[in-house]
Amino acid sequence: MIHLIDRFFGRMAGWQLVSWCTLLVAMFGVIDHITGNELSVAAFYLVPVGVAAWYGSRRTTWAIAVLATVTWFGVEYIADRAYSHQWFLFWNSGVRMVFFGIVALLLRQLRLHVEAQRRLARTDPLTGLLNRAGFLERSEALVNSAARYRLSLAIGFIDLDGFKKVNDSFGHFQGDQVLRVVGAVLDRLTRDSDIAGRLGGDEFAVVLPNTPLAGAEAYFGKLREELLGGLRRDGGPEVGVSIGAIVFEEGPPPLPEALRMADQLMYRAKKSARTGLVVETPPVSVPLRSAAGGR
Repeated sequence: MIHLIDRFFGRMAGWQLVSWCTLLVAMFGVIDHITGNELSVAAFYLVPVGVAAWYGSRRTTWAIAVLATVTWFGVEYIADRAYSHQWFLFWNSGVRMVFFGIVALLLRQLRLHVEAQRRLARTDPLTGLLNRAGFLERSEALVNSAARYRLSLAIGFIDLDGFKKVNDSFGHFQGDQVLRVVGAVLDRLTRDSDIAGRLGGDEFAVVLPNTPLAGAEAYFGKLREELLGGLRRDGGPEVGVSIGAIVFEEGPPPLPEALRMADQLMYRAKKSARTGLVVETPPVSVPLRSAAGGR
């Protein structure tokens, strides 16, 4: 139930969220008016306030909190409920506003904390890129969308040649520095709409939406040059870069199959001493790896 609610409100545009929260406030206001003094529904005003605080902006949150307070005040005023002094109504409204504000503030802080922990769980601490879980999670949604609307999409698989020798010969500190350089280059060359991640070890992947073959060839060619240049400028040991990229110009297959095809092209690029880069569209013809052969 909570998952369905989260999906429902989490996908809303700002104006839709405001509309729903306003409707909830109005609904609880009507119920409050109908039930009169005998039944209190004051706590239910927290529902739209909480929804606005969790899913909306700060401005939306305070707007709904004020609306809930004004609605409660209006119900009390219209009902002409007895107070020994009229200013008690204004005092109670102020108290409710403070209460709504405190709850909204706590929920916003909790949401920010949850989002920060979620980002940490999906981020590779060494490179700052998405880790495997984060990359697969974000890429799956992008791949499914491209498949649904038959949009072009490119997936590149990147592997560092000779990385194990770096760790063995120069130590893990130097190996970590190599990975940081790769992460920095990928972060600099990817657009906001692109997805880049470290899948594990010295393997990285990039997803480029709305990218045809010519664009993918240009991007991955530049990416390889920048990676090699960055690694050499860093002054570390020479490390090679192999990239295999598959371009789906009319929508991709499911993500696991698309990644497998890109991985196979990367394996072919690794065998090509001439360029270290293979960019193709399906169908892909590649030699299968032996179970024990590895790369």
